[in-house]
Amino acid sequence: MDSREFRNTLGHFATGVTVITTKNGTENIGLTANAFSSVSLEPPLILVCIDKRARSIEAFKKDRPFVVNILQQGQEAECWGFAKQGQDKFAGVTYTVSEDGVPVLQGNLATIECHVDEIFEGGDHYIITGKVKKANYDKEKNPLLFFRGEIRKIKDLAVI
Repeated sequence: MDSREFRNTLGHFATGVTVITTKNGTENIGLTANAFSSVSLEPPLILVCIDKRARSIEAFKKDRPFVVNILQQGQEAECWGFAKQGQDKFAGVTYTVSEDGVPVLQGNLATIECHVDEIFEGGDHYIITGKVKKANYDKEKNPLLFFRGEIRKIKDLAVI
């Protein structure tokens, strides 16, 4: 299987966009991820997949806190800013800090506060499950979507 063709095929599955935040000592960590999913309602679990080559991977260890910031339309700058390497990703970004000391981006569509439950190897990524501690959302906002390698917006939210 050609990896470029596989990637292009997967790009035809529209996904939401998240920024995963955590701490490594005193350093704020953040990265963009669209490989995110719910796993279980009882107990409440989610998963996120992070590239093994990501410099931030060492911040994810069992029981460490992290936050899934589900982005809304209008947060394109956060999407691309946290996808880049080698810069202060939090420069110019408005955030608060969770009870666990983790940055929480402001203006999200939804926010899920977690602790690392398990870490599994999955090819060139780690699959990190998170035990959900707290979750909230804004039902008035629309999601930021990623489709065919580009940011997209929902034009019609009609229920069919």
